[in-house]
Amino acid sequence: MNKHTVFVAGKRFILLSDDSEDYVKKLAEEVSDTIQKIGAENPTLDRRSAALLCALDYADDMNKEKLRNKSLSDRAQPFINQADKQAKQIRELKELLEKKDNEIEELNKLVNDMKKESADELKALDAPEEAKAETAEEEKPEEPSKAEKPVGRKKKKKNKGYKPMRQYSLFEDEKD
Repeated sequence: MNKHTVFVAGKRFILLSDDSEDYVKKLAEEVSDTIQKIGAENPTLDRRSAALLCALDYADDMNKEKLRNKSLSDRAQPFINQADKQAKQIRELKELLEKKDNEIEELNKLVNDMKKESADELKALDAPEEAKAETAEEEKPEEPSKAEKPVGRKKKKKNKGYKPMRQYSLFEDEKD
């Protein structure tokens, strides 16, 4: 605490306060000015009575400000409650978003694993065909050159494993 020397209505006071010296002196000047103003408006009052009226004036102002503050606080309370609810919703949505991000990450890993498995399976399926193709090329007799090939003969293409599919209609009656 700091000691401050101030003058109020011509009387010296020593005050202890944590506030700055400028602030304390400003308050003392304000009180002194108010006492002088009350004394000027009511010349029959002595200095003590003017000081009491000044104290009543400040107490009145303080109570009015408290009521005003409470009124503003009461009016603001629904907005504060709404803001609290929205902050809670934001936290919940952030948690949900984080969960969904984790799910997406897990699904992406799963998709990548499935892609790798599919690629490995395709390689495994292609490997026997490539091996068959290599053995077929080795066993295949040499074809005659273009000049030696007979003209007009075309090679028939074999349909390996092709079977036409039967078509079904949803609108026809089933025949047993």
